Amino acid sequence: MFGPFGVDPNVTNTYGKILSTTPKKSWRDIDVLSPLVEACQGNSNNNNRLLVKIDTDVNAPAVAEYLSEKEKEKRPCNNSKMRKKNISSLAYVTVGTGVGVGLVIHGKPVHGRMHPEAGHVPIQPLDGDTFTGYSWGTDSKSPFQGKHTVESMTSSVALTERIEQITKQTVSSNRDWLQDVQDDDPVWDHASNALANLCATLVLVTSVEKIVLGGGIMKRNGLIEKVRRRTKILLNGYLGELSDEDLSEWITLSQYGSDVGLMGAIVLAQQAITEQQQQDKNGGEDDKERDVADQEVIKVQKRTAYNTGIGHGVLLGLSLAYAGIILYARSGKSSSHRR
Repeated sequence: MFGPFGVDPNVTNTYGKILSTTPKKSWRDIDVLSPLVEACQGNSNNNNRLLVKIDTDVNAPAVAEYLSEKEKEKRPCNNSKMRKKNISSLAYVTVGTGVGVGLVIHGKPVHGRMHPEAGHVPIQPLDGDTFTGYSWGTDSKSPFQGKHTVESMTSSVALTERIEQITKQTVSSNRDWLQDVQDDDPVWDHASNALANLCATLVLVTSVEKIVLGGGIMKRNGLIEKVRRRTKILLNGYLGELSDEDLSEWITLSQYGSDVGLMGAIVLAQQAITEQQQQDKNGGEDDKERDVADQEVIKVQKRTAYNTGIGHGVLLGLSLAYAGIILYARSGKSSSHRR
């Protein structure tokens, strides 16, 4: 699901719902998960119910891309010049009507205070740029109100409004016309600069080992190369010298193309099954462990009761013996006094 979205099952009042902070007013607080659960599980018995797992539409593809990279690591490499990296982190960026970022760290999608919304981070615009960002952010709750953010500078909405500002003409609301904009048009320099700012921010904050770019805008010929070159300039050698090979391996296009969202959904389904199987397995083991633990507790209780009983018996015997001695001594004194 698109964000901002409740992904933490421990926060029951927002889990599975579009958050009230979304700029899309008609979507605020909409419960997406409950209808899915009802449709997939209904009143059927547990053996036939369908499992449900939900995440953002960028986190799921990020996991799919990450798992694919892990599979590549298992394959033999005959080219000695190619370095084989065992990555533990990956970011997936989709660039379309908006910009979304999914982030996988140590093999798991990031679910923190909310979830990654890096499309709204600020950027450094190109020198002399008079376009400050799309109009969507003006009256919204989005950070910086859409001024010089990644999404406000490189989304299809932003590119459309930028061209309208340059040409002083209103273009078609159907943004497919962007396909006709020439590859060497300066608008793509601004788009690549915004995405390069995002790549630099991601690597400097998370040290992410791979960044995958997808979405309709990334179909533009040559845009990925522009992003790589601009990222290298922005990093200014801080991460060491980055060769063309380094950049091509680090910042890539999605290997699934337009199917990356579908692959993300399939991965979620696989994970739902795996997690349920693990839960069932752990549940059985937990039951056994609880039985063993209960037996141990019973043994301890019996042993304690037995030891306590013996202790009490000894104390009682000593007490009675002591009392007998006192009484005997007193009775002796009384007899002597009478005599």
